[in-house]
Amino acid sequence: MIDFEWYRSFISIYKHRSVSAAAKARILTQPAMSQHLAALEAEVGEPLFIRATRKMIPTDKGKELYTTLVPLIEKLESTTLEIRHVASEPQTPIVRIGSPGEYFTKKALPSLKRVDSRLSIQFGVATKLLELLQGDEVDLIITTQKLQVPGIESVKIEEEQFVVTAPYDVDSTLTEIGEIESWLDEQRWLSYGLELPIVRRFWREHFGKRPPIQPYHIIPDLRVVLKAIEEGMGISVLPTYLIADSLEANKTKILFPHLAVNNTLYMAYKNDVKDYPPIQQVRHLLSGDD
Repeated sequence: MIDFEWYRSFISIYKHRSVSAAAKARILTQPAMSQHLAALEAEVGEPLFIRATRKMIPTDKGKELYTTLVPLIEKLESTTLEIRHVASEPQTPIVRIGSPGEYFTKKALPSLKRVDSRLSIQFGVATKLLELLQGDEVDLIITTQKLQVPGIESVKIEEEQFVVTAPYDVDSTLTEIGEIESWLDEQRWLSYGLELPIVRRFWREHFGKRPPIQPYHIIPDLRVVLKAIEEGMGISVLPTYLIADSLEANKTKILFPHLAVNNTLYMAYKNDVKDYPPIQQVRHLLSGDD
């Protein structure tokens, strides 16, 4: 196997046309340089220089090898310098955030546009996000659950409002709570999950019982649920921040606005990192303090 140092010694001898001068330039002994050259010639299979009095004259093979090697060596050395330069520069810290995808897209991201750190984002539901936080795979999560876990602090950041959202051409003027419940029971429901998250809470809060309905379509992304409603595929309960543009474009409408439900959002993080400046900045930006 050819040693990279043999190449460097060869190039030095080629430039100086002398083993002794090349050895001096490389801060090596003359025997070491001669040994490098002899080893390289043995690998190549033919002489690279003609030994003349006080001068090393490159053979055709020597000239060919030099022409091939020089740009490669120069590129390698410049790359090494670049790597050293990058390594010597202070690195911008990374803050790893877990969040529901739709909330991060619509609400958190605009708040973080002035963040000084680099961000690494993972999306998921509350249970998955807690697993990521406990496993040190993220530094901070945005979650719908106030965590009662030792070593983890939860702070309220927002109260989001959910409303019954329907295609724009759907109409209902019902006002009596029993009639509203019966009407809703007959609709095609779109849900984030089979267990009807938030829909179940909506039903219990306003009708005092579990919803008797089954989801017609299960779509694990509220942004896609909204698009499905715009396409007339059913109704659902969605946060007002998510549907604002759709309402303005007359693609959807809110039914029974007096039956809205509120949902608290928290950010959670481990106590041992909460005072780390990059995480402090993210906390302040998300809470609206900065």
